[in-house]
Amino acid sequence: MITRYVRTATAAPAAATVVLLVVAILSPTVDLSGSGVLSDGDRRALAPAPALRGAEPAPPDRPVDLTDPAAVSLAYLAAAHSLLPDDAGHTQRRAAAYARPGSPAAVGVVVLDPPPPGAVESAVVTGLELAGAEGDRRGYRAALRIETATPGRPVAVALRHTLVVLAEDTDGRWRVVTETGLPTGED
Repeated sequence: MITRYVRTATAAPAAATVVLLVVAILSPTVDLSGSGVLSDGDRRALAPAPALRGAEPAPPDRPVDLTDPAAVSLAYLAAAHSLLPDDAGHTQRRAAAYARPGSPAAVGVVVLDPPPPGAVESAVVTGLELAGAEGDRRGYRAALRIETATPGRPVAVALRHTLVVLAEDTDGRWRVVTETGLPTGED
C-alpha cells in the first residue's frame, strides 16, 4: 500500500508538467506589444520638451541681510513664487541669488502653469516659523499668499505652504539649498 502511494505521489507532478507543456505548445503565441513596455521609438515620441534655462538672476537686494537665515528665506520665497507670463517653459531663476550654487534651489523651477498674458503673479510670505535647526542648517515652514493680477479682472488669491532649507556658508551668509511644497493645511 505504501509503494502504491509513493508511485501516485511522484506521478502526479510529472503528469501536471506534461499537461502544462502541451497547453503551452498548443496555445497561440501571446502578443506582448500592448503590455505597457515601451520601445525606444515610443520613449522618444513621448519625451517631454526640454525646459529652457531662464534669465540669469539679479544680484540679491541690498536690504536683505544674507547673515540672517529668516531674511534670506523671505527673500527667496517671494522671488521664487512670483511669476510672469514669459516664464512659461523656462526655469524661473529670480530666487537663485539667494540659493547655494550647485544646489537644487539654484537651478530654479520649471514654470508649467504661468499666469495668463498681461497678468502678474506675486508671492507674499504671510508666515515663517523655524521648523528645525542643526549646526549650519536651518529649516523654515512658510505660508505664502499668491496673488494673480490680471487687467480687468479681480485679483485671484491662492495659498501655499512650503518648507525651505538653508545652509550657512563659511563666510557667514545663509543660502537656500532646497524647497519642497507642503499640502495646504499641514503643520
